[in-house]
Amino acid sequence: MSRKKKPKEINIKSNETKIFFGLIVFVLGLIVLFSPFFVEQTKLFDVISLKLGYSSIAWGTLLIYSSFFLLLKHKKFVSKKQALGLFLFSLSLAVLLSFWLAPEQINNQDSLKGAGGEIGKILHQSLNGVFGNFIEILIVILMLVISFSLITGTTLEQIRDFVENKIPEENGNEKKGFNLKDFFKKIGFEKKEGDIQISGEEIQTAEPYVEQTDEEEQERRLEEILHGDSAPKDENFGEDENPQQYSQGANLETDNNEPQRPKFTNWIFPSVDILPEREHQKQDERIYKEKAKIIEVTLRNFGIQSKVVAIAVGPTVLRFSLSISTGTKVSKVKNLSNDLALALASQTASIRIEAPIPGTSFIGVEIPNPTPNFVYTKDMVKKLRQEMKQDPNKYELPLILGKDITGKTIIKDLAKIPHLLVAGATGTGKSVAINSLLAGLLMTKTPDEVKFIMVDPKMGVEMGIYNGIPHLLNPVITDVSLTSNAFDWVIDEMMRRYRLLKQMHVKKLSEYNTKMGFTAMPYIVVVVDEMADLMLTSGIEVETKIQRLAQMGRAVGIHLILATQKPTVNVITGLIKSNIPGRMAFAVSTLIDSRVILDESGAETLLGNGDMLYKDQTTPRALRIQGTYTTTEDTENIIQKIKEQITEEDIEYSEELAKAIEKNKEGSSIQEAGVRDPDFEKALEIVILTQKASSSFLQRKMRIGYNKAARLIDELYEAGAIGPEEGSKPRKVLAHSVDEIIKREQDDEQSA
Repeated sequence: MSRKKKPKEINIKSNETKIFFGLIVFVLGLIVLFSPFFVEQTKLFDVISLKLGYSSIAWGTLLIYSSFFLLLKHKKFVSKKQALGLFLFSLSLAVLLSFWLAPEQINNQDSLKGAGGEIGKILHQSLNGVFGNFIEILIVILMLVISFSLITGTTLEQIRDFVENKIPEENGNEKKGFNLKDFFKKIGFEKKEGDIQISGEEIQTAEPYVEQTDEEEQERRLEEILHGDSAPKDENFGEDENPQQYSQGANLETDNNEPQRPKFTNWIFPSVDILPEREHQKQDERIYKEKAKIIEVTLRNFGIQSKVVAIAVGPTVLRFSLSISTGTKVSKVKNLSNDLALALASQTASIRIEAPIPGTSFIGVEIPNPTPNFVYTKDMVKKLRQEMKQDPNKYELPLILGKDITGKTIIKDLAKIPHLLVAGATGTGKSVAINSLLAGLLMTKTPDEVKFIMVDPKMGVEMGIYNGIPHLLNPVITDVSLTSNAFDWVIDEMMRRYRLLKQMHVKKLSEYNTKMGFTAMPYIVVVVDEMADLMLTSGIEVETKIQRLAQMGRAVGIHLILATQKPTVNVITGLIKSNIPGRMAFAVSTLIDSRVILDESGAETLLGNGDMLYKDQTTPRALRIQGTYTTTEDTENIIQKIKEQITEEDIEYSEELAKAIEKNKEGSSIQEAGVRDPDFEKALEIVILTQKASSSFLQRKMRIGYNKAARLIDELYEAGAIGPEEGSKPRKVLAHSVDEIIKREQDDEQSA
């Protein structure tokens, strides 16, 4: 007799239930929305109109918007902030409509239907009775401003700047009784360099002689300039350079300028729902007990009396805690690792024996789990966010490592480690581990809080996917020969930060940001995917620079994550090891390789597929961890969500870093004296039209390499079309037209 299939249960959290309730809320919203227009049709419309009045239009819109949270699978079209804004707008509208009613009309039903209804009446009478008319209307106006800010995503600071810009400046020495701009400055709301504007980029005030064009007209003219001829191609514009990745300037402050304020103040972290749910295998305790008996019998056969007192079930490893008889040498048990592996039919040639287990008087025998379960990114990020919700200051730079042999979640703080070395043979999970570390940072830190410099010698195969996110200071570096230049820039940045810390009388980056009152300096994490190539090409030079960064970078928020699949003494030298306390060792082929990485054995007995030993200054002995398994799909989903909330203008790479990287590259920006670039006039026209001038801006608009863009900027400055560099401030555009510059040069030639 065939067993009947159990029907699928539908609970309150199921998708079917959510869609059902979502449709109900949507229909209810439509009824409320149109109720003022059908007052006399049915009793239902009459009741709704009496309760809400004309504010029912706002309440109905709120209900329809709220239904989308239940109906839509992906929540990218709705946000809780906008829903809250609609709620505040509905309340303030109900009060405002009732505010204008005469006292004799306040109790008239027909009057209430044409105003804010009974709800508006109650709110109006409550506020008016406590505060009076004047304060009541101020409260309503404040609620309307806040609701506008939440619905549109416009900050209160941006609203203030908009009002301020609409107020005309004083002319000459004429005195005015009251100036709102001066008032804002007196109370500490003066506009500072680096403030974030409404459009996501700095709004420049055009000179009176520059004709203002609308956005469409500007784009049309840019297209004519750029595509009137074939788009210029620079000799240094390679395949790895994506013109859409360049933008204006770096987000890092300079010594002689005020630090730039955070730009991504309304940053939304990707939801964990974008990561797929993974299945987990059920564990069979019967198998574990059988393995425990085999261990006891095998040791007894060799004259060792032992007993398994505990079994720790990890994701991929089982650990049996052995209690041995008094007088038995621990080394005798350790020497039987191969015999135990034979008896247990282990997947590895030998098993790992930890003698003793830290904090106990037992010996640990570790074998592969017959029913393994991987550790997935979704579970780790959930746990991380729970911990950060309870204590927001717990992690400065959280790294999701995985789960230990007891199933405990292991999350470390890179700011405390402070540098990390990742090593292991090919295919053991090294690259996946790096993606997991980056995923944890991207899911919890904004582009204002952390910046990355990534080096991928594999032509961007591993890390090229990260290009285009605002967390990068530069596109992923694929040319190993240029990495040394990047380290030079990081060292210069490190020393600049030390000078800033000295000026502020603080000792570390977190104290500096706290004293400034905002994230004035982001953390910088340098990620190198393959150290062996670096040491092969640059050797001692790179080693010295890594050593210096590792020694001094911690205090100013500069941290290193170095990976290699060749853990030899030539790659991981003694100087590097001594300055990088954090070690992640994946499976290696020999005992020697394990000692190079960890200064102890154990990595040669690992299983692969993310099985690793972790060690830092807080762990005297290596901790066995099953690393987080971050698939390519997971990484793509995270990056896609990040890119959805930014525009091309939000991607700000560091021009100074780009200059440092390419300073010795072939095809430099040095040109023959007196010979002007053929695209000079085209660049001049773009600069005048857009009122923006920077190397990265020309890169993006003209699809050229950095060297040519820098050359054009220098020529524009020499011609008097743009002003000099002013730190992090944008260059001023001085030219009125192309003809003006050409005529000026002709006059100079004639006078000469």
